Amino acid sequence: MPTLRLDPGEAVKLYGPMSVTLKSGRVDVHGKVVNVGERFIIHKTRNYVLLALEPSEIEVSMLDESQIQGLDPSDPYLERRRVVEEALSKGYRRFIVLGPVDCGKTSLTTMIFNIAMAQGLKPAAVDGDVGQADIGPPGFITLGSSDKQVYWLNELQPLSMRFIGDIKPQHYAQLIVCEITRLVEGAHGAGYKVVAVDTDGWVRDEQGLLHKAMLIERLRPDAIFVLGDELKGVFKWATKLGIAVYEHSAPIYRRVRSREERRLLRSLRYRAYLEGAGVVKLKLSEVVVEGCPLFMVSEVDKNALTQFIDGKVLYASGVPGVLYVYGAVKAYNLEELKKLGYEKVKVYPIGFERGLYCALTSPTGEEYPGVIEKFDPETRELVVKSKYTGRVERLKLARFKLTESFTEEFLEGEHS
Repeated sequence: MPTLRLDPGEAVKLYGPMSVTLKSGRVDVHGKVVNVGERFIIHKTRNYVLLALEPSEIEVSMLDESQIQGLDPSDPYLERRRVVEEALSKGYRRFIVLGPVDCGKTSLTTMIFNIAMAQGLKPAAVDGDVGQADIGPPGFITLGSSDKQVYWLNELQPLSMRFIGDIKPQHYAQLIVCEITRLVEGAHGAGYKVVAVDTDGWVRDEQGLLHKAMLIERLRPDAIFVLGDELKGVFKWATKLGIAVYEHSAPIYRRVRSREERRLLRSLRYRAYLEGAGVVKLKLSEVVVEGCPLFMVSEVDKNALTQFIDGKVLYASGVPGVLYVYGAVKAYNLEELKKLGYEKVKVYPIGFERGLYCALTSPTGEEYPGVIEKFDPETRELVVKSKYTGRVERLKLARFKLTESFTEEFLEGEHS
């Protein structure tokens, strides 16, 4: 395996996949101090900047896609590091990191966490990206922390997870803002001195910018970091609220993850939280179900419907004007059903529920990921696979399913 020798102050950018071992000296990775003998792995979709704090030797194991580059003089990494130290020295304790995709937001959030830890502050981070989640599973907003420095946010231990139910933020902008604010306030209330929010990359249209503005207004951070030249000046208005605004260019040389790579990373996160999960049975009479009207509204006597429906009705529910039917339905007489007060009929085929991504809510309001295994119309039970085994008060259903290989399968009419 090749050995790389670095002088004090020398920095290199390492592109995965790669295994790195420090043989001598002392180095810094995203604010984390690495000591002799420590080994770390860089995923193939990521890159780390390694800064030598003293004469150092590192041993690397590389594959064809791996790369080692000297840090370009124009790279903003060292300036970002200096500004983080400056912001913390000024007493800033609440941060938001903004920018488009693949511009270094997560690296900077990791740096804030590590430098705060080195200064003896008790830090935490909120992962606000429902699509490319690092701390918790996709579809959640997650608060995490650790009692030691980390290479990447995915090493943080989840402290609290809030279910959004989608991997794109567009339909849930207000909910995401509310949940991020809730987690940040909760973190400070629990004694965490520094909290940094890593946001999603939705900033390239008006609605995305309004979403971030709403987050700034609601959260009122001490400082925001704005990454990417395309956003230069866009959030300067926040200085009128007494918020410090730090603007940085994105690195010239950066690896942009493909859609397939992003899908792979999500699959790994789902797998980490759901593989080997146990079975939980939830009775409709005891649990509030959200996200699917079939399970949310009052049950209808299926026997009263058989003469108007051709097929097998296993379960039915309804509200004034709409009838929801679970079963093998070939056809139905809408004119006769209208006499019963139903202007529309929504049919759910047997097994439609299998694989639906979901969250189980505990009595304390904490939420945990799960997947629907099946609905038993005889017992009125939803069978769920989840690692959470405590009492469940609510079951929240997502807008998509997970396949056996932990990849998304969107419901008809949803985005891809």
